[in-house]
Amino acid sequence: MSLFEIEGTVTAIGQSQFDNDMSIYAFIEVTDRNGLRTLIEKVGVFNDIGAVLAPGLSGHFYVDRIYRGSGALRCQLWGVRTDRLVVMDSKDLRNRIAMAKLLGGIPAIFVFGLGLIIIAEAIYLLATAGDRRQFFLSGDGPPTLTPAPEALRI
Repeated sequence: MSLFEIEGTVTAIGQSQFDNDMSIYAFIEVTDRNGLRTLIEKVGVFNDIGAVLAPGLSGHFYVDRIYRGSGALRCQLWGVRTDRLVVMDSKDLRNRIAMAKLLGGIPAIFVFGLGLIIIAEAIYLLATAGDRRQFFLSGDGPPTLTPAPEALRI
């Protein structure tokens, strides 16, 4: 499972690519109260979270790491919890990507069986998805990212 909870304050937001559904930020930097920085790279943010995301926002940030590679997108910031604000994204980017790969892989099976690789990746994405709603609404939350003595990169 690749769900993380990061506690701190948003100190920097990188440039973004925007469409009507979501923005893909180059990075979002969160600094905890001890000064340790966590850099979340290539992060997708849907409009629910994007409406409240700003430098200086302090609280708990919930991240789903979808890919480990160096593609255009790695993570989704899907939840924010502060003292005065609780926002959980209504759209699950992991499921959307998996369904697009699954539907795109079926016709590609007839091209030398290449669709099987795409379908296998879609099944992996669906199999490694955690229950976001349960993590967000329960007091336990997803595993907290353990601070290292230096800056972290997700």
